[in-house]
Amino acid sequence: MQTQLPTELPETANFVRQVELNRTIEGVYPIAKFARLGEVLLSDEGFVTVKLEFTRSVGIASLRGKVSAQLLVECQRCLKPVETEVSGSFKFALVHSEDEFDLLPEEFEPYLLEDEEQSIIDLVEDELLLSLPMVTIHQEACSEFMSNQNEAVKTAIKAEKEAENPFAALKALKEELSNKAN
Repeated sequence: MQTQLPTELPETANFVRQVELNRTIEGVYPIAKFARLGEVLLSDEGFVTVKLEFTRSVGIASLRGKVSAQLLVECQRCLKPVETEVSGSFKFALVHSEDEFDLLPEEFEPYLLEDEEQSIIDLVEDELLLSLPMVTIHQEACSEFMSNQNEAVKTAIKAEKEAENPFAALKALKEELSNKAN
């Protein structure tokens, strides 16, 4: 069985023409193509998966899309690499002037068409940057300090649960009396 490599997408497209053709574009970009995103990454290896649907929705030229990638970033706790999955989706109305912004239904974000060809790379990179978590950390305790913090929290929760028991005071009194008797 032969494995097929994912289709690499073009860097630009005529969005208006794509809407006229009612085209769906699916494929990948190498992460290395995204310069601004690369500034926050520890590695530019891997791919960004993209699906773009150019269509008319309620009479408006629109673009729906999804982007996703596995990115290697720095953990904000331990400063070591952590892999994080990033994904985003969007729904744009393709407009030719800012005057059209107020006329759009709320379900759409405006996307201003400035030239005949639009950069798909810039669009995808913007969405990935917006989808990045504010703080990336390992899911498990990744430093000695965090391990100690987790233990302290567990101990505090256990003590709180014991204190909620209405007979905890009687138990403590009984143990205290038993210790004095011995």
